[in-house]
Amino acid sequence: MIYPWIFDTDPALTPLREAAHLLAARADWPPLYDAAALRNCEVPCAASVYAEDMYVEREYAEATAALLPRMRVWLTNEYEHDGLRTSDERVLDRLIALARGLA
Repeated sequence: MIYPWIFDTDPALTPLREAAHLLAARADWPPLYDAAALRNCEVPCAASVYAEDMYVEREYAEATAALLPRMRVWLTNEYEHDGLRTSDERVLDRLIALARGLA
């Protein structure tokens, strides 16, 4: 997650501080996902949820995944947010196996 205070403390981001605070103050954001469409999705899918992900709150990832009836979640702390990129093919192989019902 990116929090507004990060723009106060990170010198590389301070030029964007005003814009970040304006965006964070908005309360009228539309829903990010169409929950009804996700509930009706029949496509087998899989996702890795990283227990200590520094960018995505675990509760948000799990709540979104729970909307998809054929979603299989792999909750792990073996990798960080970039596990798909840094694990060679291990994470991708695990997700493909999960989506196919083999793991």
